[in-house]
Amino acid sequence: MGGVPDERLVDEGVVIVHYDLPVPRRRLVSDNNDNGEAKLLLARWRTWYDWATELLRKMGYPIGYSVVLTDAQRLKEVYDASEKVRERYLKLKGLDKWDVLPDEDRIKIGIVRFKPATTEDFKILEVMFRDYLKESLETVKDYIVKKLKVEKKDPRDVNRRVREMLRRLREQDRFRLLERDEELKELLGLIDILTTEV
Repeated sequence: MGGVPDERLVDEGVVIVHYDLPVPRRRLVSDNNDNGEAKLLLARWRTWYDWATELLRKMGYPIGYSVVLTDAQRLKEVYDASEKVRERYLKLKGLDKWDVLPDEDRIKIGIVRFKPATTEDFKILEVMFRDYLKESLETVKDYIVKKLKVEKKDPRDVNRRVREMLRRLREQDRFRLLERDEELKELLGLIDILTTEV
């Protein structure tokens, strides 16, 4: 599990960010002229939705479909991201002449702050974070094997994509588990070998 966390990490405030983003009503305008425009609006909504969820998930450790664990030092980032999500949605809603998109008050982004009461509480959180990182690294490893060995993709493109995935994981690793946990370090080493072998 990476050992006993140091005192600074035990005392660090933990933040849960949870979000619920609006989904369009599925009634498209049947009118021939408007149908194409309405479909374009839905495509723009999908782009916004994917961007918004990606932005929010980058705040920390995604531990569920719409739940992210992060630390109190990132609160300003979370508030800024929330504001950007709302602003872009309002622009999108301004294009909605069919009333397909719900009102912006359906965007729900909540923040819960707490501190682990004991070292044991922190260890439980650490296990959750570690499991997320391990699963992510296993996914990266499988991606490399699939792209290089099975699909015979260009190694430079695969390496570039893998470096981006690892950069994002390191950004999310607010508790430095990638540096402290032996199994995670071994997985990182294996990924490094796989990307330099080809």
